Amino acid sequence: MKRRTGPSKGDLREAAILDAARTLFAEQPYDAVTIDDLARAAGLSRTGFYFYFRTKAAVLTALMARFWDVLGASHVWFDSTGPSPVLLREQLLASAQLWREHAGVLSCAPGTAEVREFNARVTARHDERCAEKISRDQQLGTATTTIPANRLAEMVGAIRDARWSQMANASDAELDDAVQDIAEAIQRLVYGPTPVS
Repeated sequence: MKRRTGPSKGDLREAAILDAARTLFAEQPYDAVTIDDLARAAGLSRTGFYFYFRTKAAVLTALMARFWDVLGASHVWFDSTGPSPVLLREQLLASAQLWREHAGVLSCAPGTAEVREFNARVTARHDERCAEKISRDQQLGTATTTIPANRLAEMVGAIRDARWSQMANASDAELDDAVQDIAEAIQRLVYGPTPVS
């Protein structure tokens, strides 16, 4: 029996749909892109498209999952102890760069239950990891205890997301400034005005 050494034809077709979606969602609003557009851009028939994805929202969710997997691997600050400002900036910079590169996809906000549920799971996963980090630091006496860790984590996410939504066309300098601003806001929120490095 021959062992497969590379991606299957199906894997390649699914990847072609996702690549086509990334391009199309970056060029025009989500609602303007049709299944026929996605299938044609991927070199498939409409019927062929449905073999891989049930809906356009399923394509968007799969595409977002790709990005969030990459982002999750860059969450170095969550595994640190104490304020760790250098690691916080590293984590935020990775997030900002990903957002800027894929803003057309990540800013899609269709009202489908599928995408809402996916976004809720991603947010919950981020907030949970952030809360675990803050809780450890509260126990060590470096983070404020006046606000529960889970609420601080939600605030951290809200601060970051509000700023990232403005990053689609940011220059490198603007991106760096945004990262610096958010890092300082998070440090002050969680550790006070003069956190220990």
